[in-house]
Amino acid sequence: MTADLSPLDSRRTGRALDVATRLFGEHGVSRVDMTVIAREAGIDALTLRRAFPTKVDLVHAIALRTTRALVAGRLVDDSGTPVERLSRLVRAHVRFCWRHRTEEELRRSLTPALRAVYPARHREISDLLRAYREHIDALISAGRAQGLFVPRRPGVSAGTVLEMLDGALNWYDPSDGLSVTQLGDVYVDLIIHHLLGAPRD
Repeated sequence: MTADLSPLDSRRTGRALDVATRLFGEHGVSRVDMTVIAREAGIDALTLRRAFPTKVDLVHAIALRTTRALVAGRLVDDSGTPVERLSRLVRAHVRFCWRHRTEEELRRSLTPALRAVYPARHREISDLLRAYREHIDALISAGRAQGLFVPRRPGVSAGTVLEMLDGALNWYDPSDGLSVTQLGDVYVDLIIHHLLGAPRD
């Protein structure tokens, strides 16, 4: 865990997370020195070390911050039918994960180490993701109960949906001519209509 910080330190270390994310994305975690992060963030290296003694602490903080934002931003939408709500969630998820693709890759790469060495930190992130999966499962169940979702395969779950969404980061390249908005439309079609069997209007 990071140390308790004063409000001023919290703002400064927040900048450090932004800088670290950018540098890790450009150069890789192993090639970025903590003193470089501190310098580019405009804070004292000792302040950074007090907040984040190791790179694992820093990467964990980055992953935790982004996972919290992903989950919190999706759970507050409670208007409309399950089809409408899940469609909005899919589009928002695609936009969010593309905008925060470096953080998402950091979370994926960090997960095995956290599970093995820092189980409490692993639970901190996995509990957030479990709440997200449960929210999606609830939308799917509500849609099925209302006859809005008729999956071609039984047992379609939030895990299946999230696996599909996570796969977008593995192949998407905006230079190929598909915008992020269009990518969201593609995944709505795949998930809502093909996977869950909701009829098109």
